[in-house]
Amino acid sequence: MRARFALLALACALAPPASAAEPWVAVWAASPATQPAPANGALKPLADQTLRQRLKVGIAGRRLQVTLTNAYGSKPLTVGAASVGRLIGGKLDPASIRPLTFGGKPSIIVPIGAPALSDPVDLTMAAGAEIAISLYLPQTTLPETYHRPSNPVEVVGTASSSGPEAQVSGPGDHTRDVEMPGAAPSPRLFVSRVDIAPAKPAGAIVVLGTTRQEGDGRWPDILQKRLAAAGRPLAVVNASMVANPLTHPYPGGGEAALARYDRDVLLIPSARYVILADAANDIGQAGGLVPLALPSADDLIAAYRQLTMRARAQGLKVIATTMMPMAGAPFPNFYSPEKEKLRGEVNAWIRTGGAFDAVIDMDAIVRDPADPLRFAKGLDSANHFTPSLAGEQKLGAAIDLKLFR
Repeated sequence: MRARFALLALACALAPPASAAEPWVAVWAASPATQPAPANGALKPLADQTLRQRLKVGIAGRRLQVTLTNAYGSKPLTVGAASVGRLIGGKLDPASIRPLTFGGKPSIIVPIGAPALSDPVDLTMAAGAEIAISLYLPQTTLPETYHRPSNPVEVVGTASSSGPEAQVSGPGDHTRDVEMPGAAPSPRLFVSRVDIAPAKPAGAIVVLGTTRQEGDGRWPDILQKRLAAAGRPLAVVNASMVANPLTHPYPGGGEAALARYDRDVLLIPSARYVILADAANDIGQAGGLVPLALPSADDLIAAYRQLTMRARAQGLKVIATTMMPMAGAPFPNFYSPEKEKLRGEVNAWIRTGGAFDAVIDMDAIVRDPADPLRFAKGLDSANHFTPSLAGEQKLGAAIDLKLFR
């Protein structure tokens, strides 16, 4: 009898967990940040309301799981009910609505600072499908953990076919309802990632960037569409954050990329590549938007090297992009000849330093040949810092798909 129990114990010890064989691939992310309480009191609590967030799935899948986060909450986050469903023509398909559970239970209390992973749920999704995740918040909840909204959609010339990226309802649990009464726009809150079990073996490309990469219709979305059209099973996961620098935190723009890198990039399921997209904020914010001295080229190069070494330690390929033009940006003290000189030094190192597996020269793609400190005519938006829709399309079309094998 003891021998039988010993053999059973050995078999259990050697057997992988039931979920270990599930080939999870991240397809969407909204890196969390802490929302500063403004003087005008706009940080309003939610109570007995349903939060619904819309997002797109880059590759086809048959199952999904959702990661919630209470990373910056001041008290535990109570989710009374949750659901997911497909959107068709901008409307939630009632036949597709599935309840989300957590350890088999319909509700969960997420501790301060913690993430929470839902149980897997069966839901067939085509590449490019739009889904909605709904959370019922029965208790008074401050929106302290959020994802800062990107620039207005008109800046990039596109909007979701189904309205705001997130909405909050009037009173009640509407997680099973197609329509939410009294719905009002909301920033993204508490949902940080969606993973799928893909229809065929797949991987992920994670973009670590800032304002110039964040939001619908930018070049990561265009890259995703090109990969899908080419039959390449790679999801583009955008881990960018508005105003986020590499080396220091920014109020409302989250922790420094160096600090959030493990959570937002290296722990992404099935990540194969990381694109290090921008250090413009480290240069532009110094002495203006943040009370910090201007970094040196060596400071920024050291940050890029750290990000690269940490990614390679996890088996990821590292692709860097050069910094696009900054002249004309309307932010206080964001641009100066000294800062332009620093941008040029770091770009030169990115191009020729041999530190990366590949380089995408975005500066060369969008700059004006006659005035290389600025975007070419028509390729920048009204703020002269983010690309226009034409600029995004040019960037997305210029990326060589052979970089992703």
